[in-house]
Amino acid sequence: MNLPHSADGDSEPRDFQLVIRPAVPEDAGAIGAVFDAAVRRGWTYLGDLVEQPLFTAEHWDQLVAEHQSPNLLLVAVDRGERVIGFTAVHPADGEMFLLFVHPKSAGAGAGRRLLEAAHAALREAGCGEAFHARALTVYAAAGYRPDGTERVTKFRGRRIRELRLVTRL
Repeated sequence: MNLPHSADGDSEPRDFQLVIRPAVPEDAGAIGAVFDAAVRRGWTYLGDLVEQPLFTAEHWDQLVAEHQSPNLLLVAVDRGERVIGFTAVHPADGEMFLLFVHPKSAGAGAGRRLLEAAHAALREAGCGEAFHARALTVYAAAGYRPDGTERVTKFRGRRIRELRLVTRL
């Protein structure tokens, strides 16, 4: 897979260096920390549920383990090798499963680079289309559009309706 490996300098700050690479088991805790920071900032609809971590350390270990081939979990790491974002894809059905960037790193291009790498992985796996059912504004800005279907899930006793978004690859 051809993943972008270093910042091109056009849109990131001049001293910003970013590497996109497959996640390893040692990244699990940092992935969880990025998730927790991002949901505290963005998932206000969950109220006080976001004040505490939503998932255990074991959950993040399991996420990394479940995203070995054919699935894929990529992390964005900064110059200090700190995980600042991550994305997960499921090539079997073309799903863009997750994409999160730490709020302190928002706007530096990590999300865009992770999305580009995820799309490249899906294309390489033979997917002609990717879909996502969360983070509507982020994905809409990247060209995803609703396809008219939805799924309903429950999260900690709360019913959540998710629109399915798709894009041509």
